[in-house]
Amino acid sequence: MKQSELVAQKDYWAKSACKMCIHSCAIRAHVVDGVVVKIEGDPDNPSNRGKLCPKGQAGIMRLYDPNRVKTPLKRTNPEKGPGVDPKWVAISWEEALSTVAEKFKAIRQDDPRKLLPAINDFHRIHLWGWGAVFGTPHYFSTVGQYCGAAYHPLNGILDGSFAAVNDYDHCKYWIQIGAGDGFSSHLHVAASIKRMAEARVDRGMKLVVVEPRMSAGAAKADEWLPIRPGTDRAFVLGMVYVLLHELNLYDAEFMRKHTNGIYLVAPDGNLFRRAETQKPLVWDAASKTAKEFDAADLKLEDAALEGVYTIDGVEYRPSFQVVKDTLKDHTPERMSEICSISAETIRRIAKEFGEAACIGSTIKIEGKEYPYRPAALNFYRGAIGHYDGGLDSAAMKLINLVIGNIDVPGGHIGVGLDHRLLIIEEGKDGMLKPQPHILHPPYEFAPKPYSYQLMEWYPIGIDPGHLTAANVLDPEKYGFDFQPEALIIEHSNPLWNLSATTKVMEVFKKLKFIVAIDIILNESTDWADIVLPDLSYLESHLLVCIEPPMVTGHVYRRPVIEPLYDGRDATDIFTELADRIGFLADWNGLLNFTLFLTPENQLDPNTRYSNLELMDRMAKSRYGQDKGLDWFQENGHTTRKQTPEEMYLPYARKGQRIPLYFNFIKEVGDDMAQKMKEAEVPWDTSGYLPVPVWREHHPLHNMPAEYDLYAFAFKECQSNFSESTTIPWIEEVIGCQPLHLGVMINSKTARKKGIKTGDILKLESPFGEISGRATVCEEVHPECVAISNTISRWSQHPVGKQKVSTHFNKLLPADVKWTDSMSGHLETSTKVKLSIIS
Repeated sequence: MKQSELVAQKDYWAKSACKMCIHSCAIRAHVVDGVVVKIEGDPDNPSNRGKLCPKGQAGIMRLYDPNRVKTPLKRTNPEKGPGVDPKWVAISWEEALSTVAEKFKAIRQDDPRKLLPAINDFHRIHLWGWGAVFGTPHYFSTVGQYCGAAYHPLNGILDGSFAAVNDYDHCKYWIQIGAGDGFSSHLHVAASIKRMAEARVDRGMKLVVVEPRMSAGAAKADEWLPIRPGTDRAFVLGMVYVLLHELNLYDAEFMRKHTNGIYLVAPDGNLFRRAETQKPLVWDAASKTAKEFDAADLKLEDAALEGVYTIDGVEYRPSFQVVKDTLKDHTPERMSEICSISAETIRRIAKEFGEAACIGSTIKIEGKEYPYRPAALNFYRGAIGHYDGGLDSAAMKLINLVIGNIDVPGGHIGVGLDHRLLIIEEGKDGMLKPQPHILHPPYEFAPKPYSYQLMEWYPIGIDPGHLTAANVLDPEKYGFDFQPEALIIEHSNPLWNLSATTKVMEVFKKLKFIVAIDIILNESTDWADIVLPDLSYLESHLLVCIEPPMVTGHVYRRPVIEPLYDGRDATDIFTELADRIGFLADWNGLLNFTLFLTPENQLDPNTRYSNLELMDRMAKSRYGQDKGLDWFQENGHTTRKQTPEEMYLPYARKGQRIPLYFNFIKEVGDDMAQKMKEAEVPWDTSGYLPVPVWREHHPLHNMPAEYDLYAFAFKECQSNFSESTTIPWIEEVIGCQPLHLGVMINSKTARKKGIKTGDILKLESPFGEISGRATVCEEVHPECVAISNTISRWSQHPVGKQKVSTHFNKLLPADVKWTDSMSGHLETSTKVKLSIIS
């Protein structure tokens, strides 16, 4: 039904898409006399199938929040700081836009690098490049980085995916490490909760959760294994050792057929042995000779996975043998000392996992036979959000590779960023082309950095925005010869989401001009000079497809009511600013790319297009000229379940192999080391390893003894991906749960320190301090304190503020020493000492 026909009715249900987290559950809203009275899941959508989490249902309170930004605002109080009243006054759109355009145009003409962007609306990724076409290379936020900088690139390197999850439809043994899939967070929560419940009830799937706190998933698991923070890799590598060295339990056929496990590696582990054609060689056990990996007379079953072979007087090993040899000292006993999970448990879980994989079995789906591996290990930020996070991710992938479950029924399934699904392109050496940069193209290397986040020195990584503040405050360290003057914020909150909060606040104090685009004021927008009101997701148009597990296709976000206030869609705001500042043609060129517009729908460089026109062209580009927004207004979505061909072994369809031995990572690291040596810049590239190992110099585990407890933050479903803590319904639910009310500390540890529930504690790390109310409980590792991210708000919004603001990020470092040298991931845990204040 067309928009005009819909809103003309007195009582109707309107289909749309949720935006209470970064994902895109389909919803329907009940509207009576122009008022939204209920939001629920759309039962006709095969993704969330009528289900919706508490945040999604609470979207009504975001729409009708009396504290929404209703019109453009101008600051009249020159003083800025936490708790300072900006003394907003309403202004016209013309005054607001002309003020912003004038300021930004002057900056762009002088030096566009003086603008810091924090543009982070995950539903509208097509907006993220606005700063780049303005001319600034910086990134002043951690959205996408904090959760997945060490996760997304490794997914892309392995199989062209952006995310991953275990196969809900066929998995029977699920290990979950540092993730909330199926319970509280990550890919399409409401849909995943339904699928997880069905897997466990219908198939009796066993669930083992490994994490230092008893989360919702751990509480419902068959087994919870409390682990020391930042040691998940040790636990997993201990399991790999058991599978390879004790049980001899691995999928040899999968490795021979689908990985580089058979490629011969030189003694230094650097290069494959190659034929004169430059193709990698393998050892043919039948003829006892080396052959090209794709030789016509090579039978795969004869390609050696193990052994040492001499060619021209040099000994070579298949890369699988290199993996085995590299991990020969990662015994359960040694790994147990690191991760605090007993060697006996490591061995038991490894045995259960390996046996549950049913190595060698097959399954028929829609008439086609596939390998069947109904065991898989799933992971996310809790497992990899650390120094050496790239190696953490590689270890999690490795154990799945060992049992041959990558993108096969029952196994570990790659998930695309959007409707493109996995990006399958031919690479060199018969391998899938690595895709570490799915969010944006890589930055060109430079001996002198040009981005505050040093992205040119993280060739595999995702923008380490947490480094920006330190480099703004100390520009001489890396030779920056300019200072930022302005900041543009769009649906972001860098003062809240970046680590080393005190440093970030110092940057805010230095800025001359700040503009924000949002619907609600937050800790960062409280510092703005101009605020431009966006439309809420219930008042705007968008085609949404964000990390769709099991399904593909777009959900249409449509206005379910007419806009309540004088807001404008953020896309229209950015387009008008680009036009006024003078780079509309460049902006349209970027939109052609980020909206996937086909030639017949390309934008004229000098025409200003509305968001509605852009969405119409995007729909037609993806689905055909007869399926523009009119079609979506009638049908709501194009979501469908992925076909088996789309989900299973997509790389094999094009004859591409995936890495068991991550030679690409080593090659990139070697290249980076050489470039930095030539530039005479001291830079650590030791983390670029082809086989993940445990490295004893991890700074988190080598802090001064006075800091005796690990500290980490956590989220649950109600607060995941934010946009919720200022909602009264959510605040009421959170306020009833002790885990969200303070600092969780184990009862045994609390007794030793004389701490009781309700005590006000001071927590000090080497990088900052906070205070919080003690919650004594059993559901946290005895060496840890855990802090909910819901008790950290201090904005002017009257809902969500606490008398004791326990903002965890104040405790974290934000410098290169504490950043993963491979992926750029910030360290998300620290160690603290406690004292009782009252």
